[in-house]
Amino acid sequence: MYSKRINVGLVGLVWLACVMLGVEAISTSNCTVTSFDEALQECATQFGIPQERLEKEYKLLLYPADRDSMCLVRCIGVLLRFWNDTTGLRESTIRQYYQPAPEDHCYQNRTQMCLDALEPTVTDVCERAHRSFLCYHQQYGYLKREDRYIPKTALEMKQIQQDCLDVFGLSPRRLDQYQEGHFPDDPETQCFVRCVGLRTGLYSDRDGPNVERLYIQCDSCADEAVFRERANECIAAQRRHKLSKCTAAYRTLYQCFRDDQLDLYASITTAAVPTAGGYKSTTTTKKPPKVIPALSARETEERQYHLVPSQFEIILKSLYNRNY
Repeated sequence: MYSKRINVGLVGLVWLACVMLGVEAISTSNCTVTSFDEALQECATQFGIPQERLEKEYKLLLYPADRDSMCLVRCIGVLLRFWNDTTGLRESTIRQYYQPAPEDHCYQNRTQMCLDALEPTVTDVCERAHRSFLCYHQQYGYLKREDRYIPKTALEMKQIQQDCLDVFGLSPRRLDQYQEGHFPDDPETQCFVRCVGLRTGLYSDRDGPNVERLYIQCDSCADEAVFRERANECIAAQRRHKLSKCTAAYRTLYQCFRDDQLDLYASITTAAVPTAGGYKSTTTTKKPPKVIPALSARETEERQYHLVPSQFEIILKSLYNRNY
């Protein structure tokens, strides 16, 4: 019986404790996984799934609708951060793992129709994760096996922030200031912003902000095309100037993206705010994420309903722990 083999609550403990360092993620046996196959192997090990089944089914891209397979898929989604028991599928993240065929012009419609057909009465988190995953797995495209960017959690960001504070010997009061959303244009703050960007892989001195990763990290930002257009315009404007490494990071990573980093715990409206690069945000209204009633993945005799705490990861909030 699946429920007697593994305490699902243990799956994410090591995962949450690790911090991804440098521009590219570091994959070790006790830290974060970055590819689909690594997550598959980790979850199969956690749940005690036989290697034979791993080879004959899952590695051949077969995910049947039995209990072990459904909870295996949920585990993969949790590790790769494309699944949340409360908010459901994180589509900007799962899209990284699938490549549509060039000749297929209907993959998006098929995938959305599949997701829309998922009944709200399906409250078991393993079943809901499995059925949501299959919409992409069967309709969106081919599975890509290379490493992809995994959005950072608030816990990871908190440690990265503290590390950067320590690296530059900044006062703890600085972190309190940043958490309140105040990022003064001074050398210390500029280098702090650059440090956080480098350690999360969201920024590099050579390429500047990684717009694709920043959009994935944001999760609830506006339309992707609008996000990219505004970001690239602002970044290009800043690159016309000869700036130090820390100043360049502050002007592009912070000033070009700060208007997308607002609290999502309630409906919000973004007012147009000019920046040093002439970047203005458009006025957008966002609704809070839809909360999904969820059954615990760990089966009990009573099978009582409960809600998993919400986790909202948006760029500045997660990067600099604003209002955390």
